[in-house]
Amino acid sequence: MVVLTMVLFVNNADAQGAKSKGLSVVVIDPGHGGKDPGAVGKTAKEKDIVLSVALKLGNLIKKNYPNVKVLYTRDKDVFVELSERANVANRNNADLFISIHVNSVDGNTSSHGTETFVMGLHKNDANLAVAKRENSVILQEDNYSSKYDGFDPNDPESNIIFSLFQNAYSDQSLLLAASIEDEFKTLKRYDRGVKQAGFLVLWKTAMPSILTELGFISNPDEEKYLKSDAGQTELAISIYNAFAKYKSQYDSSPVYLEKIPDRPASQTSQPQEQPKPEANATEKPVTPVQNDTDKANVSTEKPKEQAPKTDYTSGIVFKVQIRMSPKELEVNEKNFGKYFDKVSYYMHDDSYKYTVGAEKDYNAILKFFHEVKSTYPGCFVIALKDGKRMDLNEAIKATK
Repeated sequence: MVVLTMVLFVNNADAQGAKSKGLSVVVIDPGHGGKDPGAVGKTAKEKDIVLSVALKLGNLIKKNYPNVKVLYTRDKDVFVELSERANVANRNNADLFISIHVNSVDGNTSSHGTETFVMGLHKNDANLAVAKRENSVILQEDNYSSKYDGFDPNDPESNIIFSLFQNAYSDQSLLLAASIEDEFKTLKRYDRGVKQAGFLVLWKTAMPSILTELGFISNPDEEKYLKSDAGQTELAISIYNAFAKYKSQYDSSPVYLEKIPDRPASQTSQPQEQPKPEANATEKPVTPVQNDTDKANVSTEKPKEQAPKTDYTSGIVFKVQIRMSPKELEVNEKNFGKYFDKVSYYMHDDSYKYTVGAEKDYNAILKFFHEVKSTYPGCFVIALKDGKRMDLNEAIKATK
């Protein structure tokens, strides 16, 4: 029986929550390397693809944000242990951790598309399978059992228990993950969504962290795209633009880049399969997609405004969270659309979390959630008790 000497649900690295200190250090993590090739296609290896994209991404950040320090967990073909990748970020007090990978399914040449993960509870076997494949890298490390508190990637029970961990920076991580997937969609890549699963490389990072899968090397068309310089450049620009959008929370005038115009068409003709719905989907905290007004706040008319309302309602109340920000936003029609007069906020992890709706009954808020979802595809249901965030499952049980 596996024993994990860790505290469930909260990452033990700075469990007090994220601090809005700005964004001055980013660590980029090209997965695998050296003796670990990662996923292998017919003519390409994951370790080479992700290193190229990582270096391109780092150069874009350096060029457009010279005040941001860019570090890599590796900048050449060497093997780096998973625990050391997080240590690089923690030692340098990084504000952001971006891990770049390539997907693969043995014996399946049709799976395609991108997906971006944050640390958390997997909701289906497909998410768990990706995490197990990435976590299996530790088998190449010495004394991996003691390094990772008894975690065994070959033990199903170990994977299930580990997937219960939550990162203290989940809201910020989800915000970046959603932006990355949005940018990939502009390339007409199939969007497999923002997901949660238990990744060892994200476990001990003391900052917002994501792991993005650029595509399937097991798919011949995607492999061709992934190993091409044009494809790697496009992917790097997409992640960079998501980074710029994320950084705009902390300062103004984000620098966005256009995608290269002569993109290979090999990826865009893939059939658009429909993702399978996950259980309890409304409880999955997928960070909302922000409006284009976040990129520029120019208007010929003075927008309608109102003071945001804080959530001091007594008892347990269910709401729909639509946005978050480290700084207070003006509540007006430009920023919140048709729901601006229903917006309120609560403070959590030193960030402003903006919500709409307020119901004592969970089923009632679910109906409203489906209405809001058409405007904010990434919205999710939260529970507050006396104005403070509480576990959604506990709130549902308490109000039955």
